[in-house]
Amino acid sequence: MLGSFIVVTGGDSRYCPLIRELIASLRALKPAADCPIGVIDAGLTTEQTAELEAQGATVVAPPWPVSIPAHRLRNRIHLKANLAKLHLPSYFPGYDTVIWIDADAWVQDWEAVEMLRRGAALNRFAIVAQFGRFSETELRLNWLFGGFARVRSILYKNSSRAGLTTAECRALATRPTLNAGAYALKSDAPHWEAFQRWQKRVLRKGRLFTSDQLAMAGAIYLDGLPVELLPEWCNYIGPWRFDPERRELVEYYLPNRRLGIVHMAGEDAMRADPSVLRPVLDMQDRTHQLSLRYPAWAVPAVERVTEAV
Repeated sequence: MLGSFIVVTGGDSRYCPLIRELIASLRALKPAADCPIGVIDAGLTTEQTAELEAQGATVVAPPWPVSIPAHRLRNRIHLKANLAKLHLPSYFPGYDTVIWIDADAWVQDWEAVEMLRRGAALNRFAIVAQFGRFSETELRLNWLFGGFARVRSILYKNSSRAGLTTAECRALATRPTLNAGAYALKSDAPHWEAFQRWQKRVLRKGRLFTSDQLAMAGAIYLDGLPVELLPEWCNYIGPWRFDPERRELVEYYLPNRRLGIVHMAGEDAMRADPSVLRPVLDMQDRTHQLSLRYPAWAVPAVERVTEAV
């Protein structure tokens, strides 16, 4: 029994078009009654809030969950969404499971949402880790004199900057980054308390933007709370390939499974401008200039494919 759930996202006024597209992708797969949606207001306008509520979303404008000095915030109110991600049951009570999906992602296959729900139902933190056959490198190193190397992994850099102990930094150094762009967890799971405890600690010195990932890593890798690592197609960040016959984005390598959640992490220009295209290979390795944003892959599907270049 998977129980009730809500899909939550968030962002500011600049991200509202992406929030709108994520909601549209969900609504194309499930009606409102079968998929409640929540939105963290991290700088939306009054008009945008009304628009999202008219689409059936519950919009919540929470206070800052952790006190941050103004000189560190620098008016970056959009970061409220990053910090709020570790407090979701407080903002959206009454659901057995909370699922977070970043606004710069959209759902192509509902099975990814079901996988997130199933992982959470096991009383584990359901999430995708950034390692494996789709990663260009497993670990970044700075080579030093004499063949020695310095670890430069994301978790090592962020934990060092946050002032964690040497032992903690070393324990995290070679662990894969947990992609905080999509995850699911039961509302009463002990992970939330651990996330919030680590969040307070890493925010004393660490970066605001990556504090959610580092707090998750602390709870999972150092506290040892249970995790369910899902396949990459449940939160896919490239490399990119599409199947012209099926007219959908697929995994780059065999079996070229249809992507569940398409996450445009790192696609800064495309997130800001829906007219921006990027090279994407088809099944015969021909290059096409395509958009990864949801409207390009909604019906009519024939408009998705451009001429090969």
